[in-house]
Amino acid sequence: MKDEPKIVIIGAGSASFGLENLAGIMDHENLKGKASLSLVDINEPNLKAITALANRINHEWKSDMKIVSTTDRKQVLPGADFVVLSVAVDREETWIKDFELAKKHGIWHYAENGLVGSFTHTARGLAFIMPILNDIHDLAPDAWLINFTNPVPRIGYAAQHANVKSVGLCHQIWHGYGILGRFLARDLGIDKNLDFEVKWTDESQRILTEFGLAAVLEYDIKAAGLNHFTWMLDVRRRDTWEDVYPLIRKEVSTVHPNFEPLTQHIFRIFGLLPVPGDCHLSEYIPYTIKKENWDKYRIQLYDFKRAKKQREAMWTKINDIVSKKRALDLVPTTAERGDAIITEIFTNANAYEQAVNIENKGVISNLPNKAIVEVPALVNSHGISGMKVGKLPEGIAALCQREISIARLTVKSAIEGDREAALQAFALMVDDLTLAETLLDEYLITHKEYLPQFFT
Repeated sequence: MKDEPKIVIIGAGSASFGLENLAGIMDHENLKGKASLSLVDINEPNLKAITALANRINHEWKSDMKIVSTTDRKQVLPGADFVVLSVAVDREETWIKDFELAKKHGIWHYAENGLVGSFTHTARGLAFIMPILNDIHDLAPDAWLINFTNPVPRIGYAAQHANVKSVGLCHQIWHGYGILGRFLARDLGIDKNLDFEVKWTDESQRILTEFGLAAVLEYDIKAAGLNHFTWMLDVRRRDTWEDVYPLIRKEVSTVHPNFEPLTQHIFRIFGLLPVPGDCHLSEYIPYTIKKENWDKYRIQLYDFKRAKKQREAMWTKINDIVSKKRALDLVPTTAERGDAIITEIFTNANAYEQAVNIENKGVISNLPNKAIVEVPALVNSHGISGMKVGKLPEGIAALCQREISIARLTVKSAIEGDREAALQAFALMVDDLTLAETLLDEYLITHKEYLPQFFT
């Protein structure tokens, strides 16, 4: 590793990369005065604003980084040590169409990372991400790809195909701590908000965060599985390392029935507590696709209006900071871990990370070695090594293997424009082969403008 790491951020102007991630990288003591930062985005106004923001951070925080920006990634990829990827095109507009199309055929689903809507989400993304991955392979063959783009495991499979080293990062483990905090509220001495329901509201998310912050101070979770589909394999007290699963099983009867009801039901049947919460959990299992079950488990679609409002507020904040209408009041995040991974590799830190998405290589012994799994890992200058967790319970492993097969078929289809692979993926996701054919055709036609690989 060089003394001065070169970090290239592709999608620097995206809402999903966000202010906190940029602040985290530029505030890290082990990167100040050492790193060079290349900001890349095809949206020139966004890129101009984020570059101005980065320059102000660089000056006021004394980050002392070399900063350049460009709309042409090929100008800055040569010699890159780390490439951060956070990109999407018309994400929410197309997401709504994916949801509505399936609903027309009686299928209710979250439509982002799993089940039928995830096919076009993946294919749309890979239509423009595969050229990026190929450029990384050709121009920065030693670089680590640090991916924030969903669906995270499927970008990992595409990186495998391009022979690019990659790690996918996701903050969902922190939702798991929120769930754990509510389950063990009495043990934590919490007696308020015990009847709250996880919703896409600021207040609900604030309460969940409070439960999570209390839990993370008291307990340690070892979780493994697939992104947005991990399971708490082991939960212990941080001070005594006492196993608290017996207490979790005892306390489940005290949890309000409207608190993540699907999570509660899955826990009772499969014996381990899922991490991701009901919205994401519902993407990988067939138990909520009927309207009556979607309603029974109180599954919510992503709140697009709230997301738009938050994005507009973010850009207002950026522009106000750049124009010096407001102070540089950014708080670096610790949740996303991009800055941490970069620094841990750069400094040979031998650091423990709770959740990374990497190639399995025997970490989960009853899932395929080439599968992209989410597991704890050790990070140092040699790379990112998953920590062996052994076998998943057979039923859970079977659910994971089903999703691995769907993901692999979908990625093959998205890269090659392979309709046969796509149809096989649909056949694994619905219980009617004729419907699988109909859905595939309708998704392809609906999103034809984003899917050149299927129409050339």
